[in-house]
Amino acid sequence: MKESIDILIREDGLSISSSFKQGEVEFIIQPVSDLASSLLRYCTPKNPAALNVFFYIAEDLLFFKKFTLPLKTTDIKEAISYQLAMFAPFEGKMVHGYTAVRTKQSYNICLYAALEETLVPLLDEVSAQGFQVAGLFPESQRYVTRLGRKKDWALLLPSRFPKLLLFSDNNITERLLCHSEPSLEELQTLKVGEVIYRPGPAAEGGFQDAAILLAEKPLHKVFNLLPPSYRRPDYLRHALIALFLLNLCALLAAGGIKEYNVSTLLKKIDVELATLRPAVKEVEALTAEEKQLSSTVDRIEGIGENFDIIRFLEKITKSLPEKSYLDQIRMDEKTGDIQLQGYAEDIGELTGKLEALGNAKLKSTSRRKNQTYFDVEMSKP
Repeated sequence: MKESIDILIREDGLSISSSFKQGEVEFIIQPVSDLASSLLRYCTPKNPAALNVFFYIAEDLLFFKKFTLPLKTTDIKEAISYQLAMFAPFEGKMVHGYTAVRTKQSYNICLYAALEETLVPLLDEVSAQGFQVAGLFPESQRYVTRLGRKKDWALLLPSRFPKLLLFSDNNITERLLCHSEPSLEELQTLKVGEVIYRPGPAAEGGFQDAAILLAEKPLHKVFNLLPPSYRRPDYLRHALIALFLLNLCALLAAGGIKEYNVSTLLKKIDVELATLRPAVKEVEALTAEEKQLSSTVDRIEGIGENFDIIRFLEKITKSLPEKSYLDQIRMDEKTGDIQLQGYAEDIGELTGKLEALGNAKLKSTSRRKNQTYFDVEMSKP
């Protein structure tokens, strides 16, 4: 990273300081002559080509204007350039810079402007000696560093007419002209910010020392007033944009290839499904038919072998003793056992003959109609 030289353009002269000569400041009284020689002498033995020169314009030499533009403004830059001559109290060609913050109702514009003719000769002289002119900023931008992020703060610049600059997250929101320098208590009453800085020895009046901000590297994000002829192409920005576009093209190409592959695969699947669909339907029909046949077989098997009741009655009739007859025959649905009930004179003879047909068991006997009424249970033969 290149080292830098800061040149503050004031009404009474130029103040030169640098990042490599801490605390060493050189002042050139107006009218300034031979700035290039003084600068070469100041930075010796440094190589001018290896140094960035930042010019800062004192707030006393700058015009500041805060105004609004309607949201329907299509080209803010063009709208400001048309109105610049009406806003600025200068006659002649001007350099200017602005910030535009969009709100719900309008664009809030903060504009800085200065006469070009008082600045360009200094830029030309420094550039001719091989120095790289890196920027031309309002004096307030020297104090805009990372320390001001995400908070509201104020900067009081003492001069014949002190100026109070208000910042919100390093964006300038207002510049107030004071007829006399206000005290810290007065500014705190007005609630101008969380921290109030002021340059000067040991932060006079209880203010925070602005040297804390100057010790940090300026952000240089806005209000670069350099004329177009001095602006260097931002090669890094261009390279990043090109890299982004290449990555975007590669991403789109990869997405297109993936989409094509997915589309081709889906078409292939559709063809295979169309080919398999008749076979699938046939399998489904066969499966349904098999299920139906299996159900029928299960029902048939559940019925079991039919009992030959006629043959059984024939055997029972032949086996019963004389003077014995049946009153009723029943079969148990669950066990298949047969219950015989009727009348007999000799129970022993009855059970003996029935056991020849199967496992017979006398369950009970009783007297009915002056006869023995029997209840015999036997297994199905």
